[in-house]
Amino acid sequence: MNVTSVTTNGKGASTAVGVGVDGLTGQDFMKILMKQLQYQDPFKPMDNGEMIDQIAKIRELEMNTKLTDKLAGLGDQERFAAAAAMIGKYVRGQVQDAEGNTFEKEGVVSGVRFNAKGEALLELDTGDMLPLTALTQVANTMEDMKEAAA
Repeated sequence: MNVTSVTTNGKGASTAVGVGVDGLTGQDFMKILMKQLQYQDPFKPMDNGEMIDQIAKIRELEMNTKLTDKLAGLGDQERFAAAAAMIGKYVRGQVQDAEGNTFEKEGVVSGVRFNAKGEALLELDTGDMLPLTALTQVANTMEDMKEAAA
């Protein structure tokens, strides 16, 4: 949902600016509430219950936004921790090339990178990159992986 804000300068010129609801802050909602109170019909004023309800909704929106930001940060930390735990492990996974051919990559994880989408890429000692989501096997050593396959 988009909200359009119209501002006027002292000379009667106005400017309209479109802002998504996600871009509005609690201060923006308070400004809207104050304008609503300022221009309300004096014969039909907003009652206290409505005002308290609107303020509660503003606070709830602010808290939901903060909670969403915190959860996103925790998700990022969890992804990083899971990827970092793979360092030193012998891994195997399947990936596809641009033509759709599936092939296997394996090696010891020597590092971790994140691409622009936030996906974890494991750097292998072979020089290959393997997406964390493409893993099919993880072992402490190549021998452990061979034993598990036998």
